[in-house]
Amino acid sequence: MPFDAPVSPPADVPPLHGEPLPLEFVNTVFPVRGALRDGLRTPEHLVWWLRSCRGRLATPLSDSALDEVDNADAQCFVMLRDAGRRLVDALVHQRDPDPWDVAQVNRVAGVGRSWPLLRWDTGGRPVALEISTAPPVVAAQAEIAHALIDLLTGRSGTEARRCPAPGCVFFFDHARSRREWCSAGCGNRARAARHYARHHHSA
Repeated sequence: MPFDAPVSPPADVPPLHGEPLPLEFVNTVFPVRGALRDGLRTPEHLVWWLRSCRGRLATPLSDSALDEVDNADAQCFVMLRDAGRRLVDALVHQRDPDPWDVAQVNRVAGVGRSWPLLRWDTGGRPVALEISTAPPVVAAQAEIAHALIDLLTGRSGTEARRCPAPGCVFFFDHARSRREWCSAGCGNRARAARHYARHHHSA
């Protein structure tokens, strides 16, 4: 299962598009009625996102670990998300990165020592869990930083693109099905905008 959605999400949570995890993470900045919202702005929002995506994390995140998430955790995830978002944008537009953003990702990636743990339940398939000396939520943050590094360096095979649809702020994996937009809705909006521009210009 890609997502483990909670029963009652807080108001204004980011959409989950099924993008590779680092892109899903940086896409937690999202538009609502023309204004940008921060999908990690409170501990409740961060818990919702982590719980929704924990099936995609190798780091085990129990409900008890998520119950301990506080404002400091949310701020740390926001700092990593913002640095990651700027770095992905620099990659997409072939610009030099801000050294602070590079240092931020590297700092988080180096938190705790981690190693794989084999889990093989009766009747199931063997899976690797990522065990760390850091607390689970901090270890999950480090895992996301590792995934960002893999994306930025090309090791993940993800080809990040910025959605060109009007008003969209999302990144998506162009390598998957060679899409041109992050969603069918954005594709429809982009085509409608081009159609309007052509007819308005000819008029």
